[in-house]
Formats: sequence, structure tokens, C-alpha cells
Amino acid sequence: MTTDHPDGFEPASLYLDAAILPKHGSVGAKALRTLATLAAGLMTNDLESGPSVLDLVVTRRESGNEVLRVSAGTVQESDRLLARVRHDLDTKSVADFIAEWRAPDSDSAPVD
Repeated sequence: MTTDHPDGFEPASLYLDAAILPKHGSVGAKALRTLATLAAGLMTNDLESGPSVLDLVVTRRESGNEVLRVSAGTVQESDRLLARVRHDLDTKSVADFIAEWRAPDSDSAPVD
């Protein structure tokens, strides 16, 4: 693949994409998370408190297979996390990105 980088560096963003998506789970689990978020928001007067209903998902552009799925936190936190991941995708190779973002004890999807 040809790149615009004179040194031959190919950023991970050529091969990977990142997005914020709803968490996986059954309808019941999603309903419980939503209720817990609403209850926590009412108790603390902070509608962003409670369990996260969002995941940051990194996928392979070519196949759509998930490379990474982690909790994205609140809406504000998820925006910052997505910006950080997209920056890393633009400035790191695929191997470096995966090495940095994949913790050994991560519950994210396996790298294919």
C-alpha cells in the first residue's frame, strides 16, 4: 500500500477505525444499565453518573472485525477517549497501537 509518508511509516488509521457504540448485552442487561444510570443521576443530580452504556470499539477497516472493545465511560469521557484513540491511530503503527491499548487482562475482543 502506498502512503504519503516519505519514511514508509503507515499509520494504524489506514487499517483500523474507532467508534463509540452501545455496549453489547441482552435487552434486560441494557435496561438494567439504563435504570441504574437514571437512578444514579436522580440521586446525585448528575445525569452522567452510573454505569457506562457506551463502548469504544476499534475495528479493522477491511473486514469490520473488532480488534478492541473497552468501556467508554460517560458521554463526555467517551468523546475524549475517542479523540485520544483517533490521534493514536494517526500517529502509531498497527503493532504499536495494539501493544499500547491492549492490556493483558483486558476483556476486549481478541486481535485477529
